[in-house]
Amino acid sequence: MEQMTFGELAEKLTVFYREGKYTEALEIVEHNAHLFPDQVARITFWKMCLLSLCNRPEEVMTVFKQGLDSGLWWQDEIFTDPDLTAVRDLPEFERLTAISQEKYEAARTRIEREYVLLTPEPPSSGLYPLLLTLHGRNGNKDVDLRQWEVARQRGWLVLSCQSTQPVFQGAYHWDNTETGSADLLFYYKQVLQQHQIDPQRIVIAGFSQGGGLAIHAALSGKIPARGFLAVASWWADPKSLAPQRDDAQRVRGYFITGEKDHTFDTAKEIQKVLKESDIPFEEESHPDLAHEFPSDFERSFDNATGFIFKEQE
Repeated sequence: MEQMTFGELAEKLTVFYREGKYTEALEIVEHNAHLFPDQVARITFWKMCLLSLCNRPEEVMTVFKQGLDSGLWWQDEIFTDPDLTAVRDLPEFERLTAISQEKYEAARTRIEREYVLLTPEPPSSGLYPLLLTLHGRNGNKDVDLRQWEVARQRGWLVLSCQSTQPVFQGAYHWDNTETGSADLLFYYKQVLQQHQIDPQRIVIAGFSQGGGLAIHAALSGKIPARGFLAVASWWADPKSLAPQRDDAQRVRGYFITGEKDHTFDTAKEIQKVLKESDIPFEEESHPDLAHEFPSDFERSFDNATGFIFKEQE
């Protein structure tokens, strides 16, 4: 029998969670946790949440303390999760949260920029089309590589960017737009030093919060992107995505939304802002899609690039 992937574990956990079967969710996490040592911080947090939902506060403290003693840390805002309501106001939980935040503050000063390149066969023209991809909140440079492989197969050089703003080990966010934008520009310049890039075929793509930053980056003009691809897009302040330059209308965008996605309304708010700024975009909406990539993402990617480069072809 093949070993379960981390994506499969997360999917099974989500199914149990949505059905309110917290004990079953906890069992499957505990049974498979040893398979994913690189996900120990995320899995430890899952255990804390599920134990809280199962009304086992003392065990939450035990798991929390063991995690801290082993060198783990989490940004304190993660502990506002509603799943931790059963323990959040307990003095011991508050004490452990303070220790975690102290460790986080020390760790984030040591975060370095990291990225992954997916390289296709060399193009006949000698110039690679470039796709910069941005992970969602609590994601990293590796989390969506399987989805973006379709771009490499179609001849795109894929630059998977990782934020330098940590939430916990292996998980990052793009909350500070200025810092996130600086990271993207750094990665872009690194690729320019390594490969010949077609300046007419650059797209910035992202999932969830990464989709929001992809829109911001494409419209800012700091990277000469022809367009953006936003999957399950989310941004804390949709109005801030209004373009700040006169020639932003040359950028074309493509949204992939799911009507069962909790960020669906936010995506609509973002679209309203862009429409008011005359930014051309197209939306692909899936009635049964939640906060995830569509199963036929290959077709979606082709549709997106077809729309973005329609005027050039």
